[in-house]
Amino acid sequence: MRKVVLSPCEKERLSHLQQYSNNSVERKRSLILLLSNQGNSMSKVSKLVEVNYTTVFRLLNTWEAAAPENRFSVLKNAEGQGAKVKLNPVEKHLPKLLEENDRNLNFVLQEIKKQFGITVCKLTLQNFLKSTRL
Repeated sequence: MRKVVLSPCEKERLSHLQQYSNNSVERKRSLILLLSNQGNSMSKVSKLVEVNYTTVFRLLNTWEAAAPENRFSVLKNAEGQGAKVKLNPVEKHLPKLLEENDRNLNFVLQEIKKQFGITVCKLTLQNFLKSTRL
């Protein structure tokens, strides 16, 4: 049975992150470390948190390998993970398309598909326009 040994300061910070973090990945990883520190086996922790056994194994390895001052960076997702925005390549063409089609998003979607071969839904286009303030 393998477990992580945490200092009182680390326990306090992890329990705070587990309760109050806005990021669900940070909350889940903090919980995994806290459960492991309580003496639970990796298989029990994986069942309690509903993640794969190898996920727990990798997190424990990464936590132990990290320098003490960098350990909490292990809890965050690495840069570049997640879905990539499909509309970034056509961002500079969107104002013109919106103006030509009187901001009718259905026609803009058709033009994007026809000219650039990019298929996105209307909601994705709306969210992209909000985030780029177009």
